[in-house]
Amino acid sequence: MRLTATEVGFFEDYEDEEALEVGISGIDDAGVRRSFSIQRSTYEPDEQEVQSGMDTYNISTERGFTVYGCLRRVQLDGSRLSLEFTAEDAEILEISTLVEVDLDGPVADDVNLSRKLSEILDWGSRDKRPELIGLN
Repeated sequence: MRLTATEVGFFEDYEDEEALEVGISGIDDAGVRRSFSIQRSTYEPDEQEVQSGMDTYNISTERGFTVYGCLRRVQLDGSRLSLEFTAEDAEILEISTLVEVDLDGPVADDVNLSRKLSEILDWGSRDKRPELIGLN
């Protein structure tokens, strides 16, 4: 699935929402508006979160589907962000296993995007962290 980004945003709240988030919205090849929220909590997971598998980042779609620790690889190469999902989680999210996001245009600060994605994805349970390529 290819997505042309129309908006990329960042959210940080260490007190009330206790979350870090990168939001990406855009238009896919079929002209359908799509969005992804990539987030994690700002506090260490408790025992219940560890037992339920919520001790890592999560991704939600515009349809409200959410999965935890679902990425195999994330690559930022110039103005292209590639997200490779596990097959099972891609099915839950109703997307393909590979989502390529075209970031051309005024929608993203590549340095900030790289830093924020690293901060979110390189956290929590080690076995659920994706391979990060081209990210700081």
